[in-house]
Amino acid sequence: MKNSRIQLTVLVLALAALMALTGIQFSWILKSARMQEAQFNHSVDMAMSRIVENLSQNEAICSEVNNCLRHGRHESCLMVMKTREEWADIKSVIKDDLNYYGIDLDFEFDIIDANSEGVPFQARNTYLSGSLEEMLERSGYKLSLRFPEKRDFIIAQIGDIFIFSLLLLLLVTLSFFMIYNLYRKEKLVSQGILDFVNNVTHEFKTPLTNISLANSMLSKSEKVEHDEKLSFYSKIIRTEQVKLNEKVEKLLKTSFTDIGKPQPPEDIDVESVAEDIAEAFRVQVEQKGGSIEVTRSGKCFTVSGNIDLFHIAMGNLIDNAIKYSDKPPLISINLISSETRLTVEINDNGPGIPKAYREKVFDKYFRVPSGNIHNIDGFGLGLYQVKGIITKMRGNIKAANRKEGGLRIVIELPCSVHNA
Repeated sequence: MKNSRIQLTVLVLALAALMALTGIQFSWILKSARMQEAQFNHSVDMAMSRIVENLSQNEAICSEVNNCLRHGRHESCLMVMKTREEWADIKSVIKDDLNYYGIDLDFEFDIIDANSEGVPFQARNTYLSGSLEEMLERSGYKLSLRFPEKRDFIIAQIGDIFIFSLLLLLLVTLSFFMIYNLYRKEKLVSQGILDFVNNVTHEFKTPLTNISLANSMLSKSEKVEHDEKLSFYSKIIRTEQVKLNEKVEKLLKTSFTDIGKPQPPEDIDVESVAEDIAEAFRVQVEQKGGSIEVTRSGKCFTVSGNIDLFHIAMGNLIDNAIKYSDKPPLISINLISSETRLTVEINDNGPGIPKAYREKVFDKYFRVPSGNIHNIDGFGLGLYQVKGIITKMRGNIKAANRKEGGLRIVIELPCSVHNA
C-alpha cells in the first residue's frame, strides 16, 4: 500500500512536471518569436534610414515625385505615378536596401501624407520612415513599408527551435505515458501475484494441519513408539511440517504487507542451516544408499543475508547433488572459516561438469547438454537462482570438478560484522 502511494505520488509529480515543461516550452517559443520580431524590426529601421538616404540622392526619382505632388492632389498624383518607370526605380532601391540588411520578403510600399486625417498612424506589419522633407522639399510625407508575409517569416526563423521543442515535448509525453502504462501493468501483476500467494498459502494451511494431526496420532501408536525407524520418520515428518508451516505463515504475513519489498539482512548461523539441510535430505540420501555429513573448522560461521533465501540456495545445491548422482550419493558440506571470510564447500561423487560448461552452469535456463540429465525435470533456473542469492549476500560462487571424481561447489561469504 505504501509503495502504491509513493508510485502514485511520483506519477502526479511527473504529470505536474510535464505540464510545467509544456508551459516552459511554449514560453520559450514565444520569447524566441519576440526576439526574432525585435531583430526584424531593428533591421527594417536600419534599412529605412538607408532607403531614405538613397532615394534622396536619386535626382530623377526626387524630381518626378516633386513634380507630381506640385501639380496635383497627393492620392491622384501617386496613383498615376505608380504606372511609371520611376515607381519601379523606387521599388528597386527599397528591395536592394532591404536585402542589404538580410530582409528578403515581398513588400508593399507607398508615399503617404502623415498629416492627412485619412491615413492611420501605423497599420499591422507596416513601418513608416522618417520625414521625406529632404527628398520632397516639403514636410509631412513618409515612406510606408508593409510586409504581408512577416508572420510566416518569423515562424520560419524559429522553425528549428519550434520543431526541437515539439519533438522534446512529444518525447517527454510519450515517456510519461510509457511509465504510466508500466505502472498500471506492474500494479496489476503485483495484485495478481498477491492474490495468487494468498490463495496458495491458504490452500496449504488445511493439508498441513491434516498432516500434523495425522502424524501426531501416528506417533502415539505403540507400533511407532517401539519401532526406531518409524519413530525417526515420524520425527522428520513433524520437523518438516513445522518448518513448512512457519514458511507459509511468513509468506502470508509478507504478502499482506508488501511482497516486493526487500527484506533487511539478518544474521545467519550457517552451521545451523547446514545441519538443518543435511537432516532434511538425510532420508532421501540414505534411501539411495548414500550419506551426507557436515564438517566445520574455524570460528566464524555467521553471515548476513536473508535466511529463507539462503535455505533455498543450500537446498537447491544438495538437491542437485542427489538428482544428478548416478551412484549412491556421498555428499559433504564443509564449513571453513578465517577471521573475515567463510567458505562453504559442497562435495559430491556425481558425474561432475565438463570444463566447457562450468562457467555457464550459473546462467539462466542453461542445462548441461550431455549424458541423460535431460531425463531429470528442470528449467535451468536452480543454479542461476543460487548465484543471485549468494551475490545479494556479497559473496561469490564457483564450480569445479574434484580430482577423485564428482563436483565441488565453493561459496565464499563475508563474515557478519559481529564476528569479524
